[in-house]
Formats: sequence, C-alpha cells, structure tokens
Amino acid sequence: MKARQGRFVRVLVGFLLVYAALVLVTLGLFFDRFSMTLLPDVPPVEIVNQSLVATFITLFFLRFLLQKTPRMKVVPYLHLPIQQHRLVTFFQTASLLSVHNIYPLFFFIPFWMRFVVAGDSIEGNLMWIGAIMLLILSSHFANLLVRGILRRQVGVFYLLMTILIGTAYIDEVAGVGLQQRMSGFMFTDLLSGSATSLVLFLAWAFFVMVASTFHLARSLSDPEGEHGEKLPDAHSFQVPDDWGILGHLVRSELLLMWRNRRPRHYLLLSIFFSTFYLVLMLSSGDVFGEVAFPALLGLFASGGFVLNYGQLMFGWDAANYQALITRNIAFHTMVRAKLIVLRTSCLLLFLLSLPLFIALRPDLVALHTAFLFYNVGITSALVMELATRNKQRLDVTRGGGFFNFEGISARHMLWIIPTALPPVLFLQAMHESPDLGLTILALIGLGSLIFTEPLTRYFARGLRVRKHTMVEGFTVHAR
Repeated sequence: MKARQGRFVRVLVGFLLVYAALVLVTLGLFFDRFSMTLLPDVPPVEIVNQSLVATFITLFFLRFLLQKTPRMKVVPYLHLPIQQHRLVTFFQTASLLSVHNIYPLFFFIPFWMRFVVAGDSIEGNLMWIGAIMLLILSSHFANLLVRGILRRQVGVFYLLMTILIGTAYIDEVAGVGLQQRMSGFMFTDLLSGSATSLVLFLAWAFFVMVASTFHLARSLSDPEGEHGEKLPDAHSFQVPDDWGILGHLVRSELLLMWRNRRPRHYLLLSIFFSTFYLVLMLSSGDVFGEVAFPALLGLFASGGFVLNYGQLMFGWDAANYQALITRNIAFHTMVRAKLIVLRTSCLLLFLLSLPLFIALRPDLVALHTAFLFYNVGITSALVMELATRNKQRLDVTRGGGFFNFEGISARHMLWIIPTALPPVLFLQAMHESPDLGLTILALIGLGSLIFTEPLTRYFARGLRVRKHTMVEGFTVHAR
C-alpha cells in the first residue's frame, strides 16, 4: 500500500512539474496576450522590467521554504580522504542543478527570444538575459547564505525578515512603488547598452556565492549543534495548575512545534503567507479573479496553519505516541487540546493579517472576517478528520520543505479539494449577492461551534478505534 501511494505521489508531482513548465513556456511566448488584458497600453518588456525585483524576492522566499542546502549532502563524505574545500566547491556547484534555478528559465528564455531580442541593441539584449541569470544565481546562493546565518543567529534572521516585511508594507501603503521604479530603471538601462547595472548584479552574485561557500565550510568545521540554533528552554513557560492535563497538552504541542525543525517550518510558512506574501497578493488587485482568488486568499490568510500543520496533527507525536496513549489521558482531552491550538492559530493569523487587509484591500475585510469563523468552525474540523487517520511516522527534526513527503500520503494532497472547493464554489454561486454569501459562510462557521462537543467525541472515538493501527504504523516505519 505504501509503495503504491509513493508511486502515486511521484506521478502526481511529475505531472505537476511538467504542467508548470508548459504553463511558464506558454506565458513567456504569449505574454503580450496576457498583458493586454491587464495593462493594454504598456509594452510587455516594460511590465516585466518593473516586476523583476519583486519576482526574484518572492522566488527567494520560496527557495528558503522549499530548497534543501548542500550541507546535508556534504557531511556523509567528510570521512573520505578528500580535502574539505573540494567537497564544498563540488556540492556548491552541484546544488545549482535545482528546480528553483531551472524553472524560471522556462519563462524568461521564451520571453527574451520573443520580445527582448526584437530590440535594436544586441549588447543590451545579451546583458538583459545575463542579468536574469545573475539574479537566479544570486537568489540561489543568498538562500544558502541566509540558512548559514540562521544556523548560528536566529535573531538576526527574524530582524532581517521584519525589516523586509516592514519596508514592503510601507512601500505598498505609501504608493511609492520604489521596487518597481528601481527594477524598471536597472533593466531599461541594461537594454540601452549600459553595463552599470550588470556590474552591480555581478558583484552581488559574487559576494553571496563566496559568503555562502564560507559559511558552508565553517559549519562543517563545527561540531553538530555547537553553534547551531538555540532552542527555547523546555521550561520557558508554564501553565496554571488549574488548567489540568488539557493545559499541559497544549503546552506540549507548542513546545514540540517550536523546538523541532519540520513543524516549525510549517509555523513560519503560515506567518510568511499571512505577512509578506499576503502584501504581494493583496496589491495585485483582482488580476486573478473577482471571487475565486479572494476566497482562497481568505481561506489561507487565517487558516494557513490549520491547513499545513493540522493535517499531520497526530503524526507529529509519532515518536512518543505509544507512550502517550498508555498514559491516563483520555482521547477526548487529546482532541480538545489540538482543536484549541488549531482554532487559536486562526484567530492569531487573522489579527496578524488584518492590518494588511485594512490598508491594502479594505473591501476584503468582510471576506477575511467571514473566513475566520469558517476556518475556526469548519476547516479545523475537516482537517482534524484527516489528522485522526494518520498512520505514517514522520521525523519532526528533519527539514526539507515541501519536498519532504515523509508522513504524507495521497489522501493529504487530495484533502484540499473537499476543504477549499466548497466555500469557493459557494461564493462563486453567490457572486450577485456577495454580502449575503459571506454572512451565510460566517454563520455556518459559527453554527458549527455549537457541535464542538459532539465532534470532539466523534474524533476521540475514531482515535480509540484506530489506536492500534496508528501505533503499528508509527512503530513499523521507525525501524
């Protein structure tokens, strides 16, 4: 069964990769037909030039969340009689063969051949595509550099993230468009035949390449964990005694989430989507549709943590699940604790992203509020139904981003359909009465909270029935 699911996942991922490549090639070749519907009076090259800086910043964050670093590949070879700097150089070079470096070319090369090469300056055309290559390399090595810094100084990383998010927010709210102006100026300057911007791109690419190589070599010289990230003390916070076992289970969930790499990855991903990436999406207007895209935005803005972390809710406990269920802890209490974590995350992400909706898209505040109630009531219940059926072990200490499919089955990938599709289709059907549709959606979410206790008993009963199957699955895969 596991082998069949593994083949299905590989086939599904392969299909999605081929489909994405074809979409990018088509978009690059026929970009003018798409741009005419958005900005009919602006040339395609000018539109792309103004968007390149923002595009590569976004690609950098996607790399950070998804791309593996070469360090984990170098470590197994350190015992061989090969000089360390040669190993570092080899794996730094080999890491360039990444989907994150190849896929942008599926758009940029067709676009360059169709629209940029038509210009008069051959030197400018070559420098334009050369600058694109340098930005891809810079994004690649900057990701490795930031991860190297993060390994030693977590606080510096969060400070840089805060500055970047704050700058993007101020730029969007003030309407300055600084990054668009800067991007348009540099690439238009390249097309005119000036090499000034190209030299700047080359210098930046060289700097991040050398710095990331240095950090990789330095990390290999350190004993594992000596200069690694400092994790919070297990006793960094306590819960009141009158909270009982429920409060201790919530505390344990929060500590597990923060002290382990993979669940923390899902937490940071949710925060990232509700801040920086949300700024980019909200500032795009109704480019992606007037109903479907805002609905998906509302679903993920406050429910991103539920949809990502929640689907593996009991899988996170795989390493100690057998000991957990042999304690004097009722399944009912376990479910209540996890529902508290999921539902509270919806409220916190809602409050985190609410200022962005107010500043950038005040017309979507009502939608954002309606999906808060829907996510708390309905989405959390649907995801909990999936979580109570987890039977595959996963290692919470491993990273790897979304390309780490440990503990994930085909059911997890397909579950997004019954979770996301109903509210989107409902709002699409109510597009002529959007306020009524949002009111009904919010009332459905609020109404489902009345059934919290019956749902909790239902989930607890499912865990009780499947406890031996879950323990067996978690244990077998641990061998």
